[in-house]
Formats: sequence, structure tokens, C-alpha cells
Amino acid sequence: MKKRTIGCIGYFEQTEFDFDFAVDRRQIESMLAARDDDFLMVHWEDLDLSLKSQHAWDIRRGVWTAADFGACDALMILEAPWPGTTRANFPRSQEMLRSMVARDLVVLPTARTFLDFVDKRYLLERDDMPFPRTVLLTDGSDIPALLKGFGDTVIVKPIVGFSGLGVLKLPNSVDRVKEALEPGQEYLLQEYLPEIADGERCLYFFAKKFRYAIVKRLHAGEYIANAEHAEFEAYQPTAAELALACDAVERFGSPSLIERIDIVGSKVIEMTIDSPGLAIHIAGVEREVGHWTYEAIDQSIDAQTRA
Repeated sequence: MKKRTIGCIGYFEQTEFDFDFAVDRRQIESMLAARDDDFLMVHWEDLDLSLKSQHAWDIRRGVWTAADFGACDALMILEAPWPGTTRANFPRSQEMLRSMVARDLVVLPTARTFLDFVDKRYLLERDDMPFPRTVLLTDGSDIPALLKGFGDTVIVKPIVGFSGLGVLKLPNSVDRVKEALEPGQEYLLQEYLPEIADGERCLYFFAKKFRYAIVKRLHAGEYIANAEHAEFEAYQPTAAELALACDAVERFGSPSLIERIDIVGSKVIEMTIDSPGLAIHIAGVEREVGHWTYEAIDQSIDAQTRA
């Protein structure tokens, strides 16, 4: 197989190179072991609008170098800026992503994923999916009318989410919900799923194939399934959970080839298709994840070649 150059864009230490996130290091190390490709790493802030950089890290040679990421055989976006982040310039990153689409570059999970799914608006638009009951909420909404469609407890969350930040569990009370809203901000009003007490099942797909799962078991009294409020464990999904997740992947039809389907009870509470938090060490798939990532890259390159 022809030796390739894979360009990785995300968050890294920019003076003395290191990974900001251990999960990125594990994924890249697994890929390095799987094939003999070259890897160039760049922080979003060290990449110019033409996708060139004077400060890219050549991970095999252990040196900083100049590089044209637009000339790489494939790009991997390990993390992308989100609105409000201080890690990188969000509008500038969006311009780069649009350039990747216009140039028809091979990008994993695809540049369009980070353009079209910046927020969770898809939960409102896809009534064919088994999502929890969800409506758009602002300080100008008819809150009494909206709350009539929900039970005694509701969830209010920002429409741009980040690992449970800003998610509130509230009584079905007009006053309590109003208190939670900032003027001019958009939120999701969502039904509360009591089954969350039994944990959140996260099923991971590479190249549209199920590969592994974890479960997030909440601490007593908690309702947010993140690292602060839950314990994460490797998990074998039931036949019903696997069928639900596989159907969601097929039905939703996202452009991403790395996806995480989050299940609570019989509902899909989220489709995480941009930066899915791979939980590699928890699932014990350090050796396999590189091969699965390459399967998604190969599929993307083949699709471009056939186009």
C-alpha cells in the first residue's frame, strides 16, 4: 500500500509538542502501529486559511516543520472549535472547514459534520428519529404552553452543548424554567428520562459499523452522564440496544464515519458525530481503534476516487 501523509488538526501543546487529550494520543499511537504512514499534527491557531502551517509537528521524526495540510492524503479533525470556546477562533475555523469542503479534501469525520452540526438543532428537525420529546426554548417562548406537553420534570439544556455544561433538571414550573433562561439565548426543552438512573449506553461506529460500547453509570442523585457525575465502564449492548443504534445510524444518515450513539432506555438522546469522545482506554480497544480509523479513512478516499 502506498505510504500516505495524514494531517491531524486539533489541540496540542504548541511550544514543546504534546497531546492535550490522552484519547487523541491513544488513537494516533494505534494508527502509527497499524501502518507506516507519516503524521503531521497542527493546532488550529497554527494553521492559516490556505491550510498551510509553519509550525506542524512531524510525529514520526519528532521535529517541527512547515507543511501544506491541503496536500495531505487525508485530514483528521480530532477536535474543532465550538461557539464560545477560548481554545481557538471559531469563525476562522469555520472558514477553514468551508475551504476543505470546497476543495473536496478527504477529511475524517468530514468537514461538513463540523459545519452542519455545530448545535443540537437536529433534535428538533428529525421527528422520524427516536429522540426524547424536544422543543426550542427562548426567553420569548410561550413557556406555559410548551410545558403542557411535558411531565413533572423537564430538562433544559443549551442548544450548543459541551459535556453536560449548562444542563439543568427542573420541575415543570413556569417560574423555574424562566429563571434558567438568559435573554437572547436558545435552549432545548426536553423530556426527562428516568431511565438515566440506570446509565447511558454509548455505542461507537466506525465506517458505519458497530465496534464497541461503554456505559456511563451515574453517581447517586445525578442526572448528567459526564466524567464528573458518572463512572464509565466497558459495556456489551443488548440486542435491542444494538438494533436501536444501528437503525439510528442508518436512518439519520450523517456524513460522519466516526459516530457515537447515546441511548437511555428506548430513546436515542444524542447523535455525537463530530468529536465523539472515543473512550479508548475504558473500552480496552487501544490496538483495534487504529485499524477501525483507517477503515473509515480508506472508505473516504475510495469514495472520492469513485466520484
